[in-house]
Amino acid sequence: MIEYIKGMVDSVTHDQAIIEANGLGYGVYSSTKSLAQIQPGSSATLYTHYSVREDGVSLYGFTTRIELDMFKKLISVTKIGPKAAISILSTFTVDTLCQQISTQNITMLSKAPGVGKRTAERMVLELKDKIKDMNVESVPIPAQGTLLEDEIMEALATLGYQQQEAIRAVRATASESTTTEAGLKAALAWLLR
Repeated sequence: MIEYIKGMVDSVTHDQAIIEANGLGYGVYSSTKSLAQIQPGSSATLYTHYSVREDGVSLYGFTTRIELDMFKKLISVTKIGPKAAISILSTFTVDTLCQQISTQNITMLSKAPGVGKRTAERMVLELKDKIKDMNVESVPIPAQGTLLEDEIMEALATLGYQQQEAIRAVRATASESTTTEAGLKAALAWLLR
């Protein structure tokens, strides 16, 4: 119905952007990754999904068509609604999410807010064949013994840092990372230097 919205960004909150187009302000829910790429006062294009449910009508939008495509795939999974899909896309990049699904990494998928073990298993079962048609980059699988680094990078992603920033910070402070808490403090100090 509404394929995309292009206009000036009026404001951005933690889960929504207000885009002014032709004198109307559209509230568009989005992932933290897409919201981090747009700034108030600038022009933006968000590719959208119009959702009509019993509890109301909502508009969801993303800066890339591939993130929108993944969102649609996620909400096609039994018991995953739009808010859970946004939470998942705020936790993982599309590339990383596809990798976790294709390698059936239930433990990692379960770390997204609102996703338990059963939901993660359902995601793998229902999406493993559907993600094959997505043209995403292969993300290198981390070497053994990097669970601590993964936890630190997840914490940084939750705080809104992009994946590449998090990787650089974790690698630069690897010698100081004896625990997740110490590693996170060191990475944040490195990012804020």
